[in-house]
Parts: sequence; C-alpha cells; structure tokens
Amino acid sequence: MSARTERTTHRRGIALLLALVTVLVGGSCALALWHTRAAALRTLALDSAVVRAATIADTLLLAALAVADTGGWRQLTAPADVHRVIDLRVGAGVHRADIARVGWSTLLVRGAVSMRSGVPGLPARAEHRLLIPLVEPLRFPLAPLTGAQPWQVDAAAVVELTPTTLTELACRAGVVPIPTRQDSLVVTLDSTLVSPLDPDTVSSPVHGVFRLTRDRISRPLVITGMVEAVTGLHVGADLLVTGVLVVRGSVVPAGGRLHVTGAVLTGDAGGAPSSLGTGDRVRYDACAIRHAVARATRPGHVRTWSTLRLF
Repeated sequence: MSARTERTTHRRGIALLLALVTVLVGGSCALALWHTRAAALRTLALDSAVVRAATIADTLLLAALAVADTGGWRQLTAPADVHRVIDLRVGAGVHRADIARVGWSTLLVRGAVSMRSGVPGLPARAEHRLLIPLVEPLRFPLAPLTGAQPWQVDAAAVVELTPTTLTELACRAGVVPIPTRQDSLVVTLDSTLVSPLDPDTVSSPVHGVFRLTRDRISRPLVITGMVEAVTGLHVGADLLVTGVLVVRGSVVPAGGRLHVTGAVLTGDAGGAPSSLGTGDRVRYDACAIRHAVARATRPGHVRTWSTLRLF
C-alpha cells in the first residue's frame, strides 16, 4: 500500500470516529432533554393531582360536616361507630366522607379521596380530618346516688349496681362505681336541648331531656332520658326514670315510689339531705346514663384540622 493510500484511510477513520462521537453526544443530549421534559411533565402532573385531590377531599369533608352539624352524629351511640356519608367509586378511585366517634367525647369528621394522578403506578390520595369535642352537661356519675349531702336510705329501699357485662364495662370506660357518693352538683344543661315538662299533664311515657315545672310528682310519670328538677322533688306518685335524674334541691319521699335505672344526682340546695323511702329503687346502669347524657350533649366550638396528603 502506498503512503498516499494510508493517509486517505487514516483520514477516513478519523472522520468516522468524529461522526460517531458526534452522534453519541447528540443522542446523549437528546436523551437528557427528553428525561428533563418527562420529569417536568411528571412533576406538573403530580402537582396538579395534589390540588385536585385536596379540593375533592375538602368538598367531601364539608359534606360530612354538614351531616354532623344537623345532628347526624347522634346515631353514633358508642366509640368506634362510623356513619358513612359518601362512598363512591369514580373510575379507578374512591371518594369517601364519614363521621366517626372517637371515644365517648370526640367526633372525627373525614373526607378522603384516592384518584388517578396521571402518572402510572402513582395514585393521588388526600385525606382531610376534623376533630370535634363533645361537650357533656355533667361529669360521668360514679355512683347510683350522688348528693351534696350524704343520702339517707331506708332499710326497705334498694340501691344496686348493674352486673359487669362486656357492654356495661364498655359504657363505664374505666369507672368503678360505688353505691353512694358525696360530691358537689355541677350540671350545665344547654337550654336549646331542654324541654319544659309539667308532670301533672303527662299520661304516657316520654323520651328526651326535660326540666320539671313543678317540684312535686302527683301522678305516675315515666321518663327515658335526662330530667332536671330546679328546686326539690317530692315524690308523691310513682316516678320511673331510665337515664339520669338531676335535682338541684333534695329528693323527698311523699308516698310515691322512685325507680331509677341509671343515676340520681342532687344538689341539696336547702341544706337537707336527700332520701330514699320504702319501695324506692335505684340501679346503677352506665349504658342508660350514657344514652341519657348523649341527648343533652352538643358539639364543642374548638375544632382541630389535620391534613394528610400521600402518593
């Protein structure tokens, strides 16, 4: 081979190598640009999905809150009860709104959504929560009989504790009751939840939260719920209460029988103690107390937001 041919071959080899390097560099740059654009589009899609999911979760939360504000939470009679307000499947996603009872004194209102994010394998999820305290009108009674003065109990009266079944234990929530207890009366009833009741005009059982307009029971009366006597209470006829009986003054036997399943609390405002007479009976029942107090319970004003967004 001549020197001229060798130089020509050498130049062609260099040119081919330069062309190959140029192609590789150009391909690498194009690939880098593609990856950068793909990453930007992916980020844009995820950011957009976060906003959409958060907006939908807010809407679901407001729907559940509207139901809670109109009293829908009252059907949650025990901790861990859940009321599902919305449960929809939208494409490959799920929209949920619900109200749950967390313990006896707190509500959890939640709006949650799972949806496509636009990025394969990465669904967008958002969950907004609202905690609402429940304001009860009194401290949970620790005894069937609680008075500002020690109760006077006739030998023929009955004061008993409900057997400790699983349901009763759940309603007690750690409370260990005793037969009688001396304690100050602190009861704050929301006037919007209380109905006035004239015991002389009632001939059939009633349910709810009541304030007696008279201090004497002159005809038989049956009440399920919570009842308050703003002064004393003279039991001149049979009075049957399933729930909580609150007397600002004292309970005075006057010929009738007092039967309570739940608890009795007295303030003994006049200084005289309350009494149980012959034939009277009070049986401590935590579940009856819970159900009665729930009727006089209202959602509190303090609300705590908690927001969780995940991919």
